[in-house]
Amino acid sequence: MEDINVEFQASNPRSVKLLDKLYDGHLVLNDIGFRLNEQLSGDGEITVPNEEDVQNLNDTFKKAVDTFTQITEEYGDVNQFAENFFGDTKTFAEAVITEMVDFNNGIADIASVGLESYDDEKLNDWINKMMGEVVDTNEAFNKLIGEE
Repeated sequence: MEDINVEFQASNPRSVKLLDKLYDGHLVLNDIGFRLNEQLSGDGEITVPNEEDVQNLNDTFKKAVDTFTQITEEYGDVNQFAENFFGDTKTFAEAVITEMVDFNNGIADIASVGLESYDDEKLNDWINKMMGEVVDTNEAFNKLIGEE
């Protein structure tokens, strides 16, 4: 695995640590989305998400809630947090914030009624939206590191 050098443009160094925490959540979603996409493209049985994935999604949700709580305490809201970044870093920050907010909102919505009772069409729409946002975050990251 090669090292990637990223220079973040931010007015507050603490915000980079919070952004990194959100990006960690993105990496979990990216991994699950990648494997799900591979299975959907193949002829085999769909096994994603598996039990470990569900646990990782649960952990990601909890960590994102904690991170968004810190962001709210320090910046007021995610919009003020995003204003702390500049250039390609801001584009990346906005993408990962959108992805993780929509992830958390979706998980909370599903949890409010339970997965078994959740509307299948609404679930599919949310999964498709999330997969698109994962791609958007990846594209913003690639631009940030100069690999467009």
